[in-house]
Amino acid sequence: MSLALAAAVAACAVPAAASGAVHLRGTAYEFNNTDVRLAGATIRVAENRSVVATTRPDGTYDLRVPGRGRVTPYIVAAGYHTIYLQTFRIRGRDLARVNFQTPTDAVYGALATLLQVPLDAAGEPQECAIVSTFSTRRVRTLSFDEFTAFGAHGVAGATASATPSLPSPVYFNDQVVPDPAQQRSSIDGGVIWTRVPAGIYRIRAKHPTRRFASFVATCEPGRIVNANPPWGLHELRAKRRG
Repeated sequence: MSLALAAAVAACAVPAAASGAVHLRGTAYEFNNTDVRLAGATIRVAENRSVVATTRPDGTYDLRVPGRGRVTPYIVAAGYHTIYLQTFRIRGRDLARVNFQTPTDAVYGALATLLQVPLDAAGEPQECAIVSTFSTRRVRTLSFDEFTAFGAHGVAGATASATPSLPSPVYFNDQVVPDPAQQRSSIDGGVIWTRVPAGIYRIRAKHPTRRFASFVATCEPGRIVNANPPWGLHELRAKRRG
């Protein structure tokens, strides 16, 4: 290889952080109905609202963010409730499959009623809510179409906790309904805290035989944080023994 060609190849291989930005990419879809993709929705980050992207007809988006620091993406879509994701620590690499699992306004209202969430005059939670899913590592690298075709991707038998400490959460049952009688995760994998004071929380998981990633939720009054698959409380590889 000539020196000129080698220099050209090296220039093309510059890490994303060298340009001062990376990309968050994913798909916005309807909670509990993955066949409905959200077109024309607005994606922003709480830390810098001038950073913006619009979802394509198939619900996908590409959001360019600073290459270092923390970002909390959120979605605004007509007919749907605004949802925030977990707070990501960006370290010079693009992030893929940063999906938005977004409830309709009607479904949001039904869940708020079911969970007896105190709402303000605008219908927003007076405090904050944190939602996540204990998801199997088998969906971690799937494309969105493969993910939706996979079926139930939750892991049963897990529990979640927060630092700083929060009261015990509510787990979703097999029928994808928040059930206060459920003592740990079902195959649905869902878990929710409904009355969270403002603050920054580290959410962790426990399971008798499996390991899960933790995540950071940044809470403010009126904010719903949904750290959904394949991020949030996703399953990690088992530790090697010996």
